[in-house]
Amino acid sequence: MSTALIIIVVAVVLVLLVLATLAGRRRREGRQRQRRMEARARGAEADRRVGRASEHEREAEQLSSQAERRHEQADELRAEARRFERDAQQHAEAADAERESAARHSERAREIDPDR
Repeated sequence: MSTALIIIVVAVVLVLLVLATLAGRRRREGRQRQRRMEARARGAEADRRVGRASEHEREAEQLSSQAERRHEQADELRAEARRFERDAQQHAEAADAERESAARHSERAREIDPDR
């Protein structure tokens, strides 16, 4: 009977070892599955972020070119404003010269005809 008991105990221990090994293997496979799912999720998130980064990059390029165009327009407007300012200055100088000339003519007319 002790031999039969030893065989039963050994069989039970072997069954328990097999069950423990299977349980450990299942846990390990479950962790591996979980890690693969997390890796896929991280990869998908990385792809989304790369896509958003590309969009931001395109927008930045568009804004940069738009800013450059506006700077060029501003330079053109400044140049035009300087031209208008020069023209206005020339017209003001011409008006001053005309006033001075008119004053001289008026003075001369008074000298020639004091009754006037």
